[in-house]
Amino acid sequence: MNLTKDSTNNNDAAHDLIEVFFDDVLMPMAASMRASGTEPFRLKPDASRGSYYMRRPKRSMTRDDFTAPSCDDIKDLELRLAAYWQSIGRHNFASEISHIAAAARAAYAPGEQDAEVSSFIYTMF
Repeated sequence: MNLTKDSTNNNDAAHDLIEVFFDDVLMPMAASMRASGTEPFRLKPDASRGSYYMRRPKRSMTRDDFTAPSCDDIKDLELRLAAYWQSIGRHNFASEISHIAAAARAAYAPGEQDAEVSSFIYTMF
């Protein structure tokens, strides 16, 4: 059983857009951050924190948690992701959101979806 698709089965346009985004946007962004003394992503726990445990204000889910709308379409994904990155101070990511939206548009191919559920899916549970 092949668990992941290889590059010959993937959407070539989406693959190319993601590759360009990685090489032309993310890698230079990471290099710039490192040059300014900031790591793009934490590579180890913060030793100054006593704990990463956080008590959740809401401890159980409600019906609304399951029926709340998520991203309705790619434009909504683009807006929400940009707003999130802005809110956490990752303005450099937010300014590049158009690249991610373009890759999402290229990857979304409703004609390729199959309504039949693979028989292998049941063996996973």
